[in-house]
Amino acid sequence: MKFRMISRALPVCLLGCGMVYAKPVRKGAVEAELVPAVTSVQPGRLFDVALRLAHDPHWHTYWINSGTGYPTTIKWTLPPGWQAGAIQWPVPHVLIDAGGTITGNGYDGEVFLFITLTPPATLQPGESVTLKAAVEWLMCQEVCMPGEAALELTLPVDGGPPAPHPRWGAKLAAAQGQLPHAPDGWQLAATRAAKSVTLTARPPAGTTFAPGDFHFFSDDGLIAYDKPQPVSEQAGAFVFTLPVDDVGPKDAGRLSGVLALSKGDVPGIRVDVPFGAAAATPGSVPPAAGTAASNGLGGTLLLAFLGGLILNLMPCVFPVLGIKILGFVNQAGANRRKVTLHGLVFSLGVL
Repeated sequence: MKFRMISRALPVCLLGCGMVYAKPVRKGAVEAELVPAVTSVQPGRLFDVALRLAHDPHWHTYWINSGTGYPTTIKWTLPPGWQAGAIQWPVPHVLIDAGGTITGNGYDGEVFLFITLTPPATLQPGESVTLKAAVEWLMCQEVCMPGEAALELTLPVDGGPPAPHPRWGAKLAAAQGQLPHAPDGWQLAATRAAKSVTLTARPPAGTTFAPGDFHFFSDDGLIAYDKPQPVSEQAGAFVFTLPVDDVGPKDAGRLSGVLALSKGDVPGIRVDVPFGAAAATPGSVPPAAGTAASNGLGGTLLLAFLGGLILNLMPCVFPVLGIKILGFVNQAGANRRKVTLHGLVFSLGVL
């Protein structure tokens, strides 16, 4: 009798103590599961869960701007009144195949993709909730294969303060340190040209970096993922020349992404700055006075005159010249005043 009472109470204890674990699902070279940061849910109180992806050696999945592949996605099925935030992506790294070719941006080993969930305030302590998610990913080594899993996580509802999960709490707290940080102390500015974006980044005082310590990851596809990113150091700031992707967004008004750091206390900083007017970079020499750009009206008229000469030598203009000459011939014998006035108006139009 005592044994039956203990066995019946055991599931309740496990649930109330937050010891219910979701079963991981393995598909191909990746194991996936939902893991909680806390042992219980409180009514109306936000909390984090993570999608854990464990890759077999030499396999990888992709970041939000993947490159050649496509990113991992999560489609939630939640109880009424619940809300799920967007995926919080850790700082990625460049993926390179065995031949040395860059194939995209992503992750290998074990990675945690964080999601903040908001439960309704109407939850009742003593209940339990089951969270469901349909997850899809692309896993690649020498070849690529799609993967998918239907994942579940059950947690108890408790009126007391949340406690860190005994298995995942500390691990997820450490993994959150791999998320991009706010650019505290960094000075960032960006300008855009037709084929490139110039990012100027000045680190906080007291930090030491070298040009090889950075890589910029564009999260909207504006910057080409597979091209070099020349970096130079100028008077304590780092100037990046970022190549614009031919198929990137044409109307982007800001530079958005992550500046990954290979040294220092944080793995990378969040970059989200509007494009400004091109300014002299630190240590550059401003244009000398008296150049054509600053000569006022005289220089502008000279440039306009030269531009007009070039335009009138274009092949598409030649047929128009022939038509105009025929017009002059047809005016022979006409009223002299009319011909003169027509010529003046024509000359004014050319100028």
